[in-house]
Amino acid sequence: MKQACHYASRLASDSLDRPLSLWERLRLKLHLSMCSNCRNCDNNLKLMRQINTLIRKNHYGQLRLSEQQRQQLHKALDQHDNAIH
Repeated sequence: MKQACHYASRLASDSLDRPLSLWERLRLKLHLSMCSNCRNCDNNLKLMRQINTLIRKNHYGQLRLSEQQRQQLHKALDQHDNAIH
């Protein structure tokens, strides 16, 4: 993994837990605009966060999704799969 990719993936992960500085946001956006692997990594992290949020909202692991939530999850997964291929 290139140093720039390593740094970008770290920023993408950090952005889920804290606000990035202006400089960090700019560096990440610039890198993501040029690197499809890191874009995929960023999308995967965001997707995992969304799934984790859904699970936490539904009794800490007892996943009971409404039909609308189930459709949203399928749509997000389909979009993710299409973005990769």
